Parts: sequence; C-alpha cells; structure tokens
Amino acid sequence: MRITKQSLNLSMKIFSFKFLLISIPILSQLALTACKSAQNTSLKSENNDSEQDFMYQYSIIDALMAGVFDGDLTIGKLKKKGDFGVGTFNRIDGELMMDEGHVYKILYDGSVKEVPDSDSTSAAFVKFFNADTIINLAGKDLTYERVQEYLLENLNANSIYALRIKGKFATMTTRAEKPAKRPYTTLPDHLKVNQTVFNLKNSEGICNGFLLPPYLARTNVPGFHLHYLAGDHKAGGHIFNFTTDSIVIEVDMAKGFTIENNTNEEFKKVNLKPDRGAELKKIE
Repeated sequence: MRITKQSLNLSMKIFSFKFLLISIPILSQLALTACKSAQNTSLKSENNDSEQDFMYQYSIIDALMAGVFDGDLTIGKLKKKGDFGVGTFNRIDGELMMDEGHVYKILYDGSVKEVPDSDSTSAAFVKFFNADTIINLAGKDLTYERVQEYLLENLNANSIYALRIKGKFATMTTRAEKPAKRPYTTLPDHLKVNQTVFNLKNSEGICNGFLLPPYLARTNVPGFHLHYLAGDHKAGGHIFNFTTDSIVIEVDMAKGFTIENNTNEEFKKVNLKPDRGAELKKIE
C-alpha cells in the first residue's frame, strides 16, 4: 500500500511555538536551516531511488500485540530496506534501534549491543533517512510532551515522518523487555511483568522513530514511536519521556509505506479481528 506524498509546509510555521522561548541566534539558525532544507528536498527527489523514500515495515503492530513474537526476516535483509528505524527482535528480546545502517539491541538489563546480520526481527519499521527539514528548539525544561505538541501543530496530520532528535537530556525515561518464553501471551500481558524501566540522568544521544497518522492504526503505532540510544552506547530503550534545554530535530517525510506480512507460521493463525488500540495506548 502506498500513500501519495504531500508537500511539507513547515518553514513558515516554525516560529509560532508558544511553549518555548527560542533565542535570536536560534531563530537565525532556523531561517538558515529552512533554506538548506529546500535544497535537500530537491536533491532528494533527483538523486534517491523512489522506492527508498517509503517507510518499510515487517509485520503489523496488531500481530505483535496479539503475541506473534517470532519472525523470519534477518537483520541483514532488513538493512536492505532502510538505514534508520525502530522495532524489536524475536521473542521480544529487547528494543531495536537502527541508525546509519547499524542495528542495536537495548536489553532489559540496560546494556546495548550491535547485533549481527544473522539475528531476526518479529516487527520492524525502517526507512532510508534523508532529512527534508532541520529544526532547532530551545527552552528551559523542554519536555517530550511539548516537543510532540509542537510537531503536531506544524507537521501535516496525514503524512508519514521519520524523526531523528539529537540532544543532551537532563532526564530520559525508557524501557526494554525481557525475552518471552513459550507459550507466548499477548504483548500487554508480557510487559506487565517483563519490562525494565530506566530513569537516565544527564544523557546525550539520539532519538529515532516515526510520527504516523491515525489511518495507520492496527498496522503500526499512530502518533509518536521513538527509541533512544545514548552516544556512548551504554543505555537506551523505548522512550516514555524526557526533559532537555535544547534539541535538533531532523525531519524526513516519506512518500508512503509498504508492508510485508510476518512470514512466520504463527501470523497465519493469529486472530487479528479485535481492535487493540486501547491496549496499545497503555503500553506506548
């Protein structure tokens, strides 16, 4: 399935963020960035293969929610579909984060390791990342919630965006899951007793993920879905919240998306009729 790419009308709206105090130097940087972004968009349309500007996903979120915790797609094959993204591994063994073609696993004990191409995923959402627009935001006690509010005000509600957020974070709250054992339960039931929450302090790193429109519900996570990786590769996880004083947001709008069904036999057997949207909100 492919959704037609719509124009990104962001540069003229950047200055209206009512929650943040943005200094004059940063306003100047924003103006320069808007010009640079227009050039990037032109180069992107001329030089990138059209297939590379789509978000690719393996499996759907409702299958993962229902307990389809294994897949047959290797990390090596996933890298052919994108160099940036998020997901998980077979058995829900930690959080997956892809950045610049490297795939990292954030484990339930808080450790991080780069995984081999032979590892496999049960659900992943990736894209070849090439920023259309760069946004600098600054303000005392800038929270994840306020960043979300700003982006929702200034990005098109029907479009698909890959987001990379760089910064120093006074606080960063994340989670990672313990691997599941058969017989598998649903994802919400598994997370009740098999996730670890990390409260990181004064951490510098990157947040990678997507902002997706409501019409992708039941196939993916509508709204924001981002994972964190510390710069020293010693911490990370699925993001619940953060606070910071300054961040740089790189925005890459996709033309649309493609879905490959999970090829594991369990996908053919799972009941995908129930609407799991309410359950998904609780764990995201």
